[in-house]
Amino acid sequence: MYRLPVIMMSALLIAGCGNLKTSDVLSRTGEALSKIGQKVPAADLDQEIKPLFDQPYIDPLTEYLHRYAGDPARTAQLEKVREERESRCAAIARRYNADEITETGLESYRRGYSFSCPQDVAAYEARLEAMPRAQAPEPSRPAASESLKGESGGHDENLAVSGQLNDCYLLTRIRNFSGALEACRGLAESGVAGAQASMAQIQNALGDHESAYRWALKAAPESGQAAYLLGEMYAQGAGVAQDKSKAAKWFLTSAELGHAGAQDALDNLVSSSAGANAN
Repeated sequence: MYRLPVIMMSALLIAGCGNLKTSDVLSRTGEALSKIGQKVPAADLDQEIKPLFDQPYIDPLTEYLHRYAGDPARTAQLEKVREERESRCAAIARRYNADEITETGLESYRRGYSFSCPQDVAAYEARLEAMPRAQAPEPSRPAASESLKGESGGHDENLAVSGQLNDCYLLTRIRNFSGALEACRGLAESGVAGAQASMAQIQNALGDHESAYRWALKAAPESGQAAYLLGEMYAQGAGVAQDKSKAAKWFLTSAELGHAGAQDALDNLVSSSAGANAN
């Protein structure tokens, strides 16, 4: 068992998950670790960060970096997490910059990645501002984040959205599905791909494959996790007719979006299909 997840789950059982906030979990985790009273072995610290690499999102990496910034015992782990975050941010930047630079693209980029990849978002915005106005198309519809803003709009609302998205990710990760549904649904309905991917994961875990498919299909162009789930559904015939070619398509999309397990899933699918054809 990993030391950090065990402590996190203990804190959740004591305090309840109904009003869970990411900052609360990290605070309680830090307090619990500080009471151990002994140096944490390097091997345990490596196990502590392993779940961060196993999950598909960027913001939990940033939360870890903020929580343990300057901790000399975690210098090596912080560097590994920082490199992973930079790698994921770079992959996202390549995808956004490969498409047409638009106001709508900027709004989407801000919604999903301002917290963890602010420099990349700023670079995208600078490219947009440098374009002649005639070449900078206006969005065809209001940005999804507008529905999340109050009358004042601005920085405070962006921080609130980022915090809600972190809660959505964390609650999904620890399988608190009732809390995750509450945290994710509004963002998902507003077009936030990460929240849509979480909704797909939740509904799939709850056995509602129709809803899982619908949310995954919405998120898949931007979410490697959602594309991976579609690949699994088509490969297994879960909620959809089994279709190996569609499964391969979505595993490939997932791999291109940076999902760690997608290439292996695609290779296994191709191998199993080749074996079946040989027989």
